[in-house]
Order: sequence, then structure tokens, then C-alpha cells
Amino acid sequence: FAGVSSIDQLCFATPTRALVALPAEKCAPSMVLAAMPIAPSAPVAAQPAPTATVTAGIASHVAPAAQSAQPLSTPGALTIGAATAAGAVAAARRRAPRARRAARIVRADGPSTTSPQSATQKLATTAESCLLNNYGKRSLAFVRGDGHKLYDADGREFLDFTAGIAVNCLGHSDPGWVEAVRKQAGMLVHTSNLYLNPEQVALGEKLVKQSFADKAFFCNSGTEANEAAIKFARKFHMSSGTPRERFVSFENAFHGRTMGSLALTWKEGYKTPFQPLMPSADFLPFNDVEALSGIDESTCAVFAEPMQGEGGVVPADPAFLQALRKRCDEVGALLVFDEVQCGLGRTGRLFGYEHSGVTPDLLTLAKPLAGGLPIGAVLLTEKIASTIAPGDHGSTFAGAPLVCAAGNYTLDRVSDPAFLANVDAMGERLRAGLQTLAEPRGYTVRGQGLLNGIVFAEVAACGAVYKAAQDLGLLVLTAGKGNVLRIAPALTVGAAEIDTALEILTKAFVQAEAAAEAS
Repeated sequence: FAGVSSIDQLCFATPTRALVALPAEKCAPSMVLAAMPIAPSAPVAAQPAPTATVTAGIASHVAPAAQSAQPLSTPGALTIGAATAAGAVAAARRRAPRARRAARIVRADGPSTTSPQSATQKLATTAESCLLNNYGKRSLAFVRGDGHKLYDADGREFLDFTAGIAVNCLGHSDPGWVEAVRKQAGMLVHTSNLYLNPEQVALGEKLVKQSFADKAFFCNSGTEANEAAIKFARKFHMSSGTPRERFVSFENAFHGRTMGSLALTWKEGYKTPFQPLMPSADFLPFNDVEALSGIDESTCAVFAEPMQGEGGVVPADPAFLQALRKRCDEVGALLVFDEVQCGLGRTGRLFGYEHSGVTPDLLTLAKPLAGGLPIGAVLLTEKIASTIAPGDHGSTFAGAPLVCAAGNYTLDRVSDPAFLANVDAMGERLRAGLQTLAEPRGYTVRGQGLLNGIVFAEVAACGAVYKAAQDLGLLVLTAGKGNVLRIAPALTVGAAEIDTALEILTKAFVQAEAAAEAS
């Protein structure tokens, strides 16, 4: 341990002993290296040092000369005076808890039962003490992203096929996106909606020009966008002199977690603890044309996803959406498409509704619009926009210069025809690979573009593959009742990443099935 210059540089513990490095050459000559018991009832007399080897986890705390020193292997060779021993024992007792957390010693008679917390474990411990437990226990903590890779707090690398739940459409730390955000952050970040800002106007203009819409409204998330659409629909009918209260959504739909959008969400587990919700919400079977007769003249608006994401990666049949549009027109109900997850290039088209040729009255967007920063939007026709007056709705943060600069850069990228062609091509490659895994096992694959899922017969089997993939370094998602393995990489993904992901999934299936057989 040559080169140790401070007692705080090196202090390790086993369950029964503390091995303490005391300054020698640079401090009092009487100070030596010793191993002493740390139990409260331990005698003051010095104890012999156990045979030990210092692990790699502490190497950074030892000077280079010390790293080449031989392990302690001479029990009984070191002695100290009683007074020095008493002080050292007291110091050891004080430092033992910290030492147990910081490092370990491998003894000749076996490994220590204590080990250092990893950076992830430390972060999880702190999170448990200060963060609300609404997300449950999280076993990974990421500190850096690069393209399609994520790196956790302990330096492990993962291939990310979640894209932050379909948010990071350009991958992590895209250089152009980073530069756009950096530049705007150095100019102007926020002003509120008391004033115009060029980035908000530019983003609104682009969205209107590239869609069915006449006007755009900005907010901060997908659930906020759906809340705004609920209000805009109500105001439209109120302005016409025939107020309507009832909303219709579909089985397995997910529209958000705030009180209005939650009422339009199918899963009872999300809703039950917060009843009563908005009472005038009904659900019809998805992709069932005959069921559309349940939409009548009392219906204010119908909310539908051109592809259900959270509900199990279920594309809407074009014929179903066409019949839905027709039925809404017949009874005077507004049609709202929720493209929070499936919009902005995810399906291989800029907007999901383009696959069916059906245009809605309102469209909600969010997740990928700013490439990772929080944003939401509602696109709407003039007939609805004309009924919304100043003060009817608003948001302090919405449409701020920084997030809209990110949105402008992102929209310019994803709306490029060559970009969308790559999404289509990579989606076909991914689905073909997934089918080779799923079909021999009796599972089905469904999806569009780069939002795809493998439908398992059992939740447990899906969960086992999900966990095995994560252990092997691939991040994926689940959906539906937990029986759908949802795969949603960044829209910039290439053939190499897809092939690597398929290789890992193959191993994950094998491992999960072997574990199931063994149990």
C-alpha cells in the first residue's frame, strides 16, 4: 500500500473486520497497516490481518505503486501500541458503514458477503427516498445516448428499440437536433403565449401545410392534446346551438391519464382509483363496422387511433375508418384521430390517417414532434377553429421557442420522402425477421412501419422474452394486456441495427423457453 497518503483514501470492511490503511511514511512512524475487529464488544488489542486480496473495484483509490504491492499474507506480523489500537478501532467503527458501501475485500477463506452498490443501485436507493413510486421499481438508469445505443450508470451498453416509447424518432443525440436546440437555447427559451415567437409560427405553418388542417394549437403532451380536443369539440357544438355531451372511444384505446382523456381510455385499472371520471364516455369494439351504429345524434365526438399502440399494436382497417367517417358525418359527430404514438412518420407515412385516405376533423400529436422534448399539438379544420375564442383554452409553456425549434428540425427531417421510404423499408425488414421468430411458435406479428408487435398466447411468455432481451442488452416494450412484445426503434434505424436486434431476440426466445422448461 505504498503511496497511501490519507486515512480516507482506503478503508475496507468485511462483516467482522475492518482493514484500515493508516498513513505511514507521510505521517507518524507509529502508524501501521492493521486489521481490527469492529464489533462493539471487540477487545482493544490488535488482531492479525487475514489473508486478503484487494479487488479491482478499489484500484482507483490506490496509488500506482500500491497497486503492484503484494496482498497481505503475514498474519501476526504487525503490532501496534494499545493507545494507537484503541484509536484505530474507534475510527474503524465510525468508518465501517461507509466502507461496506464503498468497497469489498476478498478473503482467503471466501468472498465477502458485502459488496459495493453499483451506480445504478445507488441511484435507485436515492430515488426510492425522494421520488413518488408511481412507476414502480426501475432496474436501469441511463446517463448517455448515442444514435440507437443507450449507456447506463455503470457503463453498460444497450440497443434501444423503444425510442423512449416512440418519442426519440431521430435516435439519441442526433447532431443536427443537438445543434438546433443548442442554438435556440443560446437565443431565447421561453416567453409565454402573451407574445408570438418565430419558431412557433414556423412549426404551425409547416403542420398546416402538410396536413388536412387549417389551424394548429400547441400544448405540452399527448394527454394535453386530447384534453384540448375534448374542449374544442364541446365548444363547437355549443356554438352551433345544440350542445352535445357524449364521447365515443374504442375498446383497448389509450388516450392519456388526465381526467378527460382517461375517461376515453379503455383499461379499467388506469381508471378505477380515480372515479368518477367524465361520465359521458362510451366504448365500441375496434375494427367492427357493425358496431358503429352505436354512434348517434347525441355524440359530440369520436376518438380513434389509426393504429392502437398501447392497446396492443393494432392497425385500424381502412374500411373501418372509412365507415367511421361516414357514420360521424351522418349524425353530425366530430371525428378525432389520436396520432400521439402512430403519427409523424412512425407508420411509414407522415400521418397515420394517410393509409386509409380518411381525414379527421381534429388530429392530436405529441411524442416524436420535438424529437425528445415535451410538446403536443392539435390540428383542426376551420369550421372548428372558428368557434374557439381568445381565453377558451391556453398554456403557459406551450409552443415555446426552444421546443418549437426542436420541432421544426424534427419535422423537416421526418417529412422528407426519402426518410419515410427508409421507415417503410426498415419496417418490412423488421417484420420479416419477427415473423421468422413468431410463426414457428404459433404467434402472430402485426404493425406498420416501425411500430410492430409479436402477439403471445400468454402474458408470462411475453414477459420472459422481454426480460431476457433486456438482460442481453436489447430494450423493447410490451403492450396490450402484457401479451404483446412492442418494438418501436428510432425512425433512423438501419439494417445493421435491425439485424442485431433480431439476433438478440432469437437468443432471448431460446433463453426464456429454456428457463420455462427448467421450471
